[in-house]
Amino acid sequence: MSETAKKPVSPAMVWALLSAIHVAYGLVLTAISLDGVSFFDALWTYGLWSIINNPAILPLDHIAMGGIGPSFVNAGLVGFIILGGFKFAKLPISGPQMAVLGIVVGFSFMGKNILNILPILLGALLYSAFMKGKGGNLRDTYKNHITMAGFATCLAPVVTQPAFIPQFTDVAGQWLGVVIGVVFGLAIGFFINAMAVFIRKSHEGLNLYNIGWGAGLFAIALTAIYGAFGIENFVNSAPARGLGGQVVDIYGNYRQLSLPGAYNIEIYGYIIFLSLFFIVMGVLSGAKASDIKECLYLKAGDSKFINNFLAKYGHGKTYLAMGLLGVMILAVTLPLGININGPILAAVITVVGWGGFGKAVANAAAIGLGVLIAGMLRYFILPGHEQWAHYNLLEYLRTQPVIWTSALWGMCLSPMARFFGWKWAIPIGMLHFVLAATIANFHWGQQLYNNGLAAGFVCLIMIPLIRALDKKGRYGMEKVYPDPS
Repeated sequence: MSETAKKPVSPAMVWALLSAIHVAYGLVLTAISLDGVSFFDALWTYGLWSIINNPAILPLDHIAMGGIGPSFVNAGLVGFIILGGFKFAKLPISGPQMAVLGIVVGFSFMGKNILNILPILLGALLYSAFMKGKGGNLRDTYKNHITMAGFATCLAPVVTQPAFIPQFTDVAGQWLGVVIGVVFGLAIGFFINAMAVFIRKSHEGLNLYNIGWGAGLFAIALTAIYGAFGIENFVNSAPARGLGGQVVDIYGNYRQLSLPGAYNIEIYGYIIFLSLFFIVMGVLSGAKASDIKECLYLKAGDSKFINNFLAKYGHGKTYLAMGLLGVMILAVTLPLGININGPILAAVITVVGWGGFGKAVANAAAIGLGVLIAGMLRYFILPGHEQWAHYNLLEYLRTQPVIWTSALWGMCLSPMARFFGWKWAIPIGMLHFVLAATIANFHWGQQLYNNGLAAGFVCLIMIPLIRALDKKGRYGMEKVYPDPS
């Protein structure tokens, strides 16, 4: 065994380096696109502050709101915050923690920022203090809860949105909404671990975005409460007021600035780098060219809910598999010239991050193919065809980000493809697209892992249906453990 194989690059080092690169890349992009304003104004006044000072709900795009440079800086800083939480808890980074880093850093391009994730992480710390008992060690207890809290930052819009609700702000000003949002965030972090353990039983571990499913149900309930008290759908409430009292045309800005292909060169360049970065980390950690075929079909265990690839295959093969997921995405999107925006970039980073925890190229591709088939059927068949009648199919695919985000985030159903096989993966992916494209209406964009919620419903529908048609009894129920790692 080589020296590099004996001393693989640690996940903490990998993600710290990647976060630093995000910050550096963001600063460079900011510096070369000042457009007549000072560097400080480009980075903060019109950049990070614009990213922080908005409701953060779907489908807001941080690249559209604050610019591409500040968006990368935000992503890097968020990565350091999560790494700091793991360091404080003295939690070794394995597959689940890599997944947290991938999904939180990814969603830093749409919805999560350096402030709105903090109350949720602190809420989990409060729960740890509550649970540790007299004389217990807070860090040891927090170790059991911070991973779920990281996933639960999908509810970051619940933290920020109250500051933009007139029924709150008209009573005592903008800061009443801020306080309400912080309280919501603390409560989410406090209770999320118990919800995660319970909700997992409903899909038997076949939905990797377990928190997205549970948090989605929470967001739907909160939406119902808002509606009962006369609060209208946020998506229709622009313009909104910023924390300084200024009018911010949130959705107008989104429509104006999210130009088709405006940052394709910068983002495609980054995705190429991201893929090569993990491949290089894999090689430095002992992976070989002969490992590529195995890395396309990673399977952490015989049980359908075991997904920790890092624990089974080691650092080298896992990093290589993560890089290959990026290559797979590039192989489809780059030749087609797909216009990449913040949500699509968020989905790419999420998929790569989960390459150590449940997503392998073969199984992920099966789900993604099902989504793409459904997306193309919509072009040819559904009544909405008049909306894009002047497009050819390629132009339609280039300009419909919902297809690509659903295909990428829908890969959270990779365990279903692995367990039930390709013949079921295609209809599973097709159903997922239909649900993911519409289900945000029920939570008003307050839950960022919209595809995790849709995937939960896919499981509820498809698992019993597949079993009903399974004459050979191949797909029986297994015991669902609370922590698959």
